[in-house]
Amino acid sequence: MATRSSSRLNSLRVKAEQDHTVTPTTTTATKTTTTSTRGTRRTIVKNEDGEPDAETLARLKLEADEHRKALAVDAKKQRASATKRNSTAMNTSSTSSSSSATSSSNGTGVKKSKFATKEPAGWEITLDRLREFRLQNPAPVDTMGCERLAEVGDHIPPEVSRYQTLVALMLSSQTKDTVTSVAVRRLQKELKGGLTIQSILDVPSEELNSLIGAVGFHNKKTIYLKQVAEICRDQYQGDIPDTAEALIALPGVGPKMAYLTLQCAWNKNLGIGVDVHVHRIANRLGWVKTEKDGPEGTREALQSWLPKEHWREINHIMVGFGQVLCLPRGPMCAACPVQERCPSATGITKHQKKKMLLEAAVKVEREEAFGEVEIHQVPHTKTGNDVDDEEVVKKEKQETGDVKVKNEVMEGEVSAYFSQDTASVKVKEEEQSEVASSSVINGSKVSPLKDTSQLEKDSADIEDLIP
Repeated sequence: MATRSSSRLNSLRVKAEQDHTVTPTTTTATKTTTTSTRGTRRTIVKNEDGEPDAETLARLKLEADEHRKALAVDAKKQRASATKRNSTAMNTSSTSSSSSATSSSNGTGVKKSKFATKEPAGWEITLDRLREFRLQNPAPVDTMGCERLAEVGDHIPPEVSRYQTLVALMLSSQTKDTVTSVAVRRLQKELKGGLTIQSILDVPSEELNSLIGAVGFHNKKTIYLKQVAEICRDQYQGDIPDTAEALIALPGVGPKMAYLTLQCAWNKNLGIGVDVHVHRIANRLGWVKTEKDGPEGTREALQSWLPKEHWREINHIMVGFGQVLCLPRGPMCAACPVQERCPSATGITKHQKKKMLLEAAVKVEREEAFGEVEIHQVPHTKTGNDVDDEEVVKKEKQETGDVKVKNEVMEGEVSAYFSQDTASVKVKEEEQSEVASSSVINGSKVSPLKDTSQLEKDSADIEDLIP
């Protein structure tokens, strides 16, 4: 800083001396001396005594004071700028570390929600059991769910099917699937031209309210349907939005409806559709702790750890499970397939529940540690005692006549029974028949019976003679 000030002061002096040389203010004889210091060319105007004149000294002093003030201001600005840069760098570092700490597990850099939670242990087993239960136990959502109510086919334009899906989801709020299904079918049948954007715009509000009168909050939903139809016609060329943000911006459409619409109508898996069933069951299972935060908190918590490939099926599984078994009031825990894994289950003691959870955890650890176990048959080596015992048993059976002789195929020989040559098999059978025909019983040869009809007849005659 001192070097810069000295350099600036020298330049100002040279400039003042040059100005004085061009327009002298006095008639005093002057002498110009040029010197060079460290590469800087300097011109000094001196009087007869060899010193600068008074006017030049005054000007130099004034300019030096102004320069010092300017340098002080510059230094102050530089200090403020350095402080600001340091503060910005610290904030950036803090934000970066916070962002990395709160970034999602898939590495996308998206900050997690405040409802984010850890992955619960053993959730895969629980989900597999719930999925298996749902496959064996149908529920109303399987046939009357909103994703199944839209008309499809070659004669139905895709945008009409998508709009009908959105309408079904809007009507399903605070309404059972059975009631929603009836209301949608009625709109499809009784509206002029079917359930389309234009038919909703054309029908009077009173008539529309009457058609959907069975659903909950039908008065508000009538207004919402009219407004949504106008927005879709004017802003989306007769179709529905294909983003979650645009769908949520529609009147009467919430996050659950938006994400289910994207999954069912646009085949986009961008979020979990969480309704009261998913919200209730997820909290009962201990997967999330958002009972007081509502379905939206449950959605953000589930999405923080549940793999994306399960986002679409989780709604269908839990809704049906909640409709038939895990009811809002009086859940049937005795028949629940995940009773021992549910911390909210009733009907079993805490000790039993703790024991079952411990056994399940040990089982999982064993499976992970050893994997699949292959069982190999170990050949048994006969000892001398075993051979003696077999000989004794064989001899006893021969004496009692219970021994059946079997032809064993020795190693290296080919059995005629497994030969591909049918002639060999026939020869073998004939040889056996000849051996049978020459069998000896009590020293007499016995011929095989070829015709049993006479024997049956004689037996019948004998039965008739028995009183």
